[in-house]
Amino acid sequence: MSEYRLTSEIIKKSVAKNWDEAKLEWALREVYEADGPETCLCGHYPIIELCVLENKKNGGSATVGNFCVKKFIGLPSDKIFEAVKRVRKDGTKSLNAEAIDHAYQRGWINQWEKEFYFQNMRKRKLSARQKEKKTQINEKMLRNMRRPQTSARTTVSH
Repeated sequence: MSEYRLTSEIIKKSVAKNWDEAKLEWALREVYEADGPETCLCGHYPIIELCVLENKKNGGSATVGNFCVKKFIGLPSDKIFEAVKRVRKDGTKSLNAEAIDHAYQRGWINQWEKEFYFQNMRKRKLSARQKEKKTQINEKMLRNMRRPQTSARTTVSH
């Protein structure tokens, strides 16, 4: 991985012309898992945990890997991926607040489902209906996190 390559690509897509200012222009728009490995502009291969960033100043976007988003830009994508991995292993486990908010912001779950999840995510004993609803929401999240692999996608990190 080339840190220089990552920073130069982000700066090219930014209004600011230095790294410290340029990285502040970017916000996390979406996270997902690719069906197959992809290569970063920084040279890292393989990556499957991808983040779509949106530039708040010029409206541009960049698809980057989770590692560089976390390490160099400092956005919470790693928390979302951690929750998804936990639920993929065991569908009865809970997503975290970042993952629930991400799903709600994208319209994957509605307001009622979001509120239900926040009210029940830390409870140890749920009724059968509560467990069923929580599992349904988890399945929606897992289904929406998957994307088919595209060779034309531009990535900037791992």
